[in-house]
Amino acid sequence: MQLCLPPGPSLESASEIENKILDFGYSNQSNYNSMNLLRTTNFYGGLITTMRDVSHTEQTIRSDTYSSYCKLALHLPSQSCVDALVQTFFAKVNWQYVMLDETPFREQLKEWRTVSYSDFQAGIERLAPTTLVFPALLFQVLGHALLFQSPDDKLIDSLMTMADMTFHDLAAEYSATGADILQLLGKEHITIGTVQAGLLRASFLKSNGKVVEAWHTLGATIRDAQEIGLHTGRVSYERFPTESELDRQTNSTVCHRIWIVLHIWDVHMAVVLGRPIATSLQIDSLARSIEEEDRRADLFLHWKTETSPPRPFDVILAGYNVAYRYFQDIYQLELNGAKIEDYPVVERIHDAIKKNLGLLPSWCFVENPNPKFDQMPECQWLPAAREGLTSLIYLVLLTLHRPYIFSMAKSRTEALKAGIAILYAQERLFLLAESHQCKVFNPVYASFDAIVLIAAICLVFPNEHCELQRECFKVVENGMQILHAIGQFNPMAKSAHDVVQSLYHRLSHQVNISGTVEGTSTGSSNSHRTSATSIGPPLELSLDDVLPPRPTYDLFYGNLYSTSIPMMNTLHEVSLDSPTNIGSGWNFEGNFSDASFWSLMNEPEYTHIIY
Repeated sequence: MQLCLPPGPSLESASEIENKILDFGYSNQSNYNSMNLLRTTNFYGGLITTMRDVSHTEQTIRSDTYSSYCKLALHLPSQSCVDALVQTFFAKVNWQYVMLDETPFREQLKEWRTVSYSDFQAGIERLAPTTLVFPALLFQVLGHALLFQSPDDKLIDSLMTMADMTFHDLAAEYSATGADILQLLGKEHITIGTVQAGLLRASFLKSNGKVVEAWHTLGATIRDAQEIGLHTGRVSYERFPTESELDRQTNSTVCHRIWIVLHIWDVHMAVVLGRPIATSLQIDSLARSIEEEDRRADLFLHWKTETSPPRPFDVILAGYNVAYRYFQDIYQLELNGAKIEDYPVVERIHDAIKKNLGLLPSWCFVENPNPKFDQMPECQWLPAAREGLTSLIYLVLLTLHRPYIFSMAKSRTEALKAGIAILYAQERLFLLAESHQCKVFNPVYASFDAIVLIAAICLVFPNEHCELQRECFKVVENGMQILHAIGQFNPMAKSAHDVVQSLYHRLSHQVNISGTVEGTSTGSSNSHRTSATSIGPPLELSLDDVLPPRPTYDLFYGNLYSTSIPMMNTLHEVSLDSPTNIGSGWNFEGNFSDASFWSLMNEPEYTHIIY
């Protein structure tokens, strides 16, 4: 007796099924997943019919999606405007993260312009994945460039479609359009351009103070990067079968850079925002994935150069090798509760960073750098990059000591020094920027954290660091001025300014009171004034119960704000000459616990100043 089996699938049908298996997210390399069982049985008959029905529906959906894609891509501005903005991007923006190489990008732009209208309208199958994603990447490039474009540019001004529209408004439109295109394309054909566009979108959101959205976009981009193997240093080249060997080598170098930048962003945001870490980096292993020794040395060792002009990625690698590599350890310390018995780890990391500072080449010293390359046309970005490097290195030190500022006197001292260094660097960086670039939110992050930590230490421990109090007050005042300038254009910067202004008001009276105090004290964690005319922690409060502030997290996730504070026109509107009752109008509000620093600042000892 023979068993009658349904007819097996045709070659064409089997191919369709293979595609469907991939669409469901299963690997076609594994013999042990559920879809492979379907592949190896002969019971295809009913399955094929079902899948053909699904395929017809999917084709309709794809047609609608591609129509939407075409409409968005056709919103690109004229060639002359694109060329002007691309020039701005590579001159003023790209050095910050080095996500794109200019020559390959311009070649892609040239190729995009050769796409015929008939091919464009014919359907998604006529365009390669790298071509399809290019408009998404281009829109992000244009959006970033508009943030730094001179407002007097008449050519770009012609793109404004409504009265009182600004370049920043158009930048937001372009960046959102690029994100919409990525959304339409989905995850079926992820390319390097997909990752670059995603990272630029996260950068744009960060530049506009949309930190939560930036973090989510960064997470999605990291997953895209992992999908094509960027974390291994070996890109899945089967996704790009038409690439030449030279293209692959170029893309390999770009991919190494992108993964390092993704990792630094990831661990930085994890420490500052208290978010989970999604990446890991063993930089020596990543470097070894470049087999050619000269190319490997050129990418990973050039940052040590004293003779040839530095490149933007050299600054990033210098920062990583000196300090950024310790973000993961700092994150783990906080995750473990920042216990006193773990303090030797803090001291070890601190000493390592201080020692590593000696590895920096002279052109990027954090103090008294050698400006020998600064005036070279190809290094015009270097002064700003150096200040950014200084800020982030000291931010690593600040976050290292932050969990211990209420328990260890040494950490208070080091946090103050780091905070002061950050604010000096941010002030110099702000002075380097053109006036129309002051709307960009980026300087807020490091400045806000530094100001809050400095103010917290000075307010809670007024008898310590008396020799630094005047300097602390000065850098806080100047930092607040930067927040004020950005806050006129950005709501989140204004919120940060209001919080800082409230702390500044408290601090100003303390400095006024203690201005004649000489000497210094480095007492225990609970040392504070007992005079009835001073401010300090409530006598019954143990500072062991107070959580150190996480300023950026508190601002964006805790909805921190200070109530009823008008935006100051000048810094001198806060008077130091008369007794002041701060009152409830200067209180802090938000989603924070009774054990938080902000609750402490709402105590009467800090809101009522009596001379």
